[in-house]
Amino acid sequence: MMRESRKLAMARSALAAAVSIAAAGAFAQGPAENPAQACAAKNQTDTATVGQYVFAAYKSSDGACVQATTEGKVVYNQSVDSFETYTLGQPGDSQNDIPVIRDGTDVTGRGNPDMIVSLYTGGAHCCEIHYVFELAPQFKLLATLNDSDDDLAHFEREADGHYDYLTADWTFGYWPTCFACSPSEVVTLRWTDDKNGGGFHLDTNMMKKPAPTTAEWNKDLADAKKVVVAGDADSIGTTMWQTVLDLIYSGNSQSAWKFVDALGPKAQQAPLPALSDFCALLKQSPYWPDLQPTLVDVPPACANAGPKPASAN
Repeated sequence: MMRESRKLAMARSALAAAVSIAAAGAFAQGPAENPAQACAAKNQTDTATVGQYVFAAYKSSDGACVQATTEGKVVYNQSVDSFETYTLGQPGDSQNDIPVIRDGTDVTGRGNPDMIVSLYTGGAHCCEIHYVFELAPQFKLLATLNDSDDDLAHFEREADGHYDYLTADWTFGYWPTCFACSPSEVVTLRWTDDKNGGGFHLDTNMMKKPAPTTAEWNKDLADAKKVVVAGDADSIGTTMWQTVLDLIYSGNSQSAWKFVDALGPKAQQAPLPALSDFCALLKQSPYWPDLQPTLVDVPPACANAGPKPASAN
């Protein structure tokens, strides 16, 4: 239930950001206005020390900056324009059920201290990028997590003692008609070592859910049928295709295909998108390589769909 409420919060947050930007106009992201001064001591807003490393955040009209030093030597420095903001660590947000993560916490399970730094990007298609620095045995930027249209992404400790990263898949943004009409999915990521040096991948075990009950199935089907009968392209994404996406990500892909079939051929006739359109976009998801192996009995319309960017719709 907690993850379900967070899913709604993430969706509302991204939608509110999109509405706000549309009203105020979009800013362009870019380099610091004055890179030489962006990291000046007078502009420092926060600092955090983990072992031998000191992280500092800066913000002014010269730009925003984050810097890491050890024994007075700069080991990392990044500056961006003044519309953006760096946050050191994960301070927590009780309103959105985001926990505090202590600086130096091993969030990857590799047995080394880590430091989280987030960047709020502002502008159209905000919202956050999270950087995970590993501080031993060598200092390095271990991972960059781009949250696209999400500003509630965060780490949290699971019952098994490991940390997961909660963010969202916004691959379907503005599909099939508008941003508010788009299906999206909260996703759970966990660090996994692999032949490429490791990375954050879908935690499919954590995301797995039981198949929908008869009551849940009938309700979702009834809601989608109303939209299909009306030929409402603005609502089909948040009804039919949201249910399909939920079923796929929860390990119930066979039920997803059955749900599409239960809505009949009219559900895939213009002006409504077809299963091939949905799958072509799904294959553009950054999580597709992890998601694809979980799919069972994929229908030809989906299996044969070629990936294409959202802008092609």
